[in-house]
Amino acid sequence: MPVDLKIFAERSRFRVGSVALSSVFYLAIASAEIGVPAWLTFVVGVSAWITLTIITYYRLRNANLSSAWLLLITLQFGIGPTWRLSEYVTFNVGGSIVSLVPVMLGWIVPAKSNREGEPGSA
Repeated sequence: MPVDLKIFAERSRFRVGSVALSSVFYLAIASAEIGVPAWLTFVVGVSAWITLTIITYYRLRNANLSSAWLLLITLQFGIGPTWRLSEYVTFNVGGSIVSLVPVMLGWIVPAKSNREGEPGSA
């Protein structure tokens, strides 16, 4: 059964989806501390993060924003403390917060169809 991720272009559905995917990602990262294998943490975390990136793309496109904002999600910045999950997997707390900026924009910015009726919009 194929999943249509374009339904997350709506702001209300995007909010629910982004909270769920972010929670899965951060719970997967936190589960590494209780003994879950690092490879499983990596697989679950990366798949949730890729799905979050895809639905954020559709949401920003629906809001008529540049998809260049997705660079903040895909590029990782070494800001703040680093959490070593294993020998090969590290998690940077500050870089993760910077990565959520496009998601926060998706929460706030209205759809382009909602802007057309506003005064002063082009």
